[in-house]
Amino acid sequence: MTESVHQDPIQQAAADWFARMQGNPALEDWTAFQAWLEADPEHAAAYQAVEAVWLDLEELPANDTASDPVVQAPDVVPLRRQVTPPKRGLLIGLGVAAAAAIVALVAAPRLAPPAFTDYATGRGETREVALADGSRLTLGGATTLRVHLGAKQRDVTLVDGEASFDVAHLEDRPFVVTAGERQVRVLGTEFNILNHAGSLAVSVRRGLVSVSGGAEGAVRLARGQQLAQAPGAAAKVRDVTPDTAFAWKSGKLIYDRTPLTRVAADLNRYVATPIRVDPSAASVTVSGVLLVDEEAAMIRRLELFAPIVAETTRGAVILKAARH
Repeated sequence: MTESVHQDPIQQAAADWFARMQGNPALEDWTAFQAWLEADPEHAAAYQAVEAVWLDLEELPANDTASDPVVQAPDVVPLRRQVTPPKRGLLIGLGVAAAAAIVALVAAPRLAPPAFTDYATGRGETREVALADGSRLTLGGATTLRVHLGAKQRDVTLVDGEASFDVAHLEDRPFVVTAGERQVRVLGTEFNILNHAGSLAVSVRRGLVSVSGGAEGAVRLARGQQLAQAPGAAAKVRDVTPDTAFAWKSGKLIYDRTPLTRVAADLNRYVATPIRVDPSAASVTVSGVLLVDEEAAMIRRLELFAPIVAETTRGAVILKAARH
């Protein structure tokens, strides 16, 4: 008599997605996978369980293959080293169908380790991303980042733009964000990073982060602290109101005596027409709250906050110092 096995449909889907996302999936596959992950918190948890089994496989010693008579695959092409499918206890805990998908992955020839996943937004667009480890990211306008959840470390590269990070605490898998030459290393916290047009700002809302890669060495930031570096200048650590750094998520850009060039760089991630600062306004600073709105309205508000006038030319908006 054969005992029937009922596979949890979410576990089955998680295993199917894991198998599907290895190698070089198409863009539509990534989009569908992201939608599935964000549809239900149980989806991310199930996917993380499948991923955990795979990561366990990578950590098994080379001689484990010969020690388990249940699985013998003489033609298996090893990954970094010889591995074996999960032990019987792992198979039962994960579910038969999910385990079968993992075994199939182990036996697949020339299987490449999971690559980085790219996420991007257009000008004026924001996007929330739920990662399989439980972390949540929010991308600001014109932002590009890459994610790889590895066995011993979770890596993100903020290629350009601004993003906030609410990182799930995993003691043995630190979360490292690379932004230019800097690395921000955490175990679990909430922070924001701007990396655009040569400017860098790392702001902490909760927990602790360590920022390395600069001339000053590793810098620890706690809640309410920010490491900021303007193009060509030394980095400075200062106290900030945490909500100010995260205000862009609610459609607000908050400035306090901020150089106009920095403000223009920010706005260029939200508007279609490039904004440039005329040399006559290079020393102007801006204080106030700009609502992320229709392009012309944002420019009008900026003229109210600073002694400038905006001139529209073919293909650009030029910010010049106002004449008295």
